[in-house]
Amino acid sequence: MRRYAAMGHVAERLAERGLTIPPAQVVPPGVRLTYRRLVRWGNVAYIAGHGPTHGEGWGSPLGKVGRDVSVDEAVAAAELTALNVLGTIERELGHLDGIACWLKINGYVNAVDGFTEHARVVNGFSDLILDLYGEERLAARTSVGVPHLPFGMPVEVDAVVALA
Repeated sequence: MRRYAAMGHVAERLAERGLTIPPAQVVPPGVRLTYRRLVRWGNVAYIAGHGPTHGEGWGSPLGKVGRDVSVDEAVAAAELTALNVLGTIERELGHLDGIACWLKINGYVNAVDGFTEHARVVNGFSDLILDLYGEERLAARTSVGVPHLPFGMPVEVDAVVALA
């Protein structure tokens, strides 16, 4: 059976995998975003849609999965998106260890018509969360294909987490 990181060891688990939290996502010049990246309400945190950025740039190719972006590139983009979500959680809450459960993950894949591997793409996000938090804290999930995403991102994910 697979062994998962215990509560309090998320940063250690990231380091073991050679992963780091990227800098905060930067809003492109001229773009006005009228929302918060994370809203805490009681013991629940609602995390706005995030994409595969890395600081001021894109950490993955842009465009449609199945035409401009391969499935493997999209899976990697979804993992980078998970790191961005974790970065927002860490910056807003001060740490990554206070998540009692990932309640819901919604993954959106900017894909060509007829593409059917949305779940595989969003697994890039979910697999990292599974590895860091364990099966008992893994979320319910939706993965859907959409005709467009902001800035031409190949994947966008939002989430809801219960806080310990």
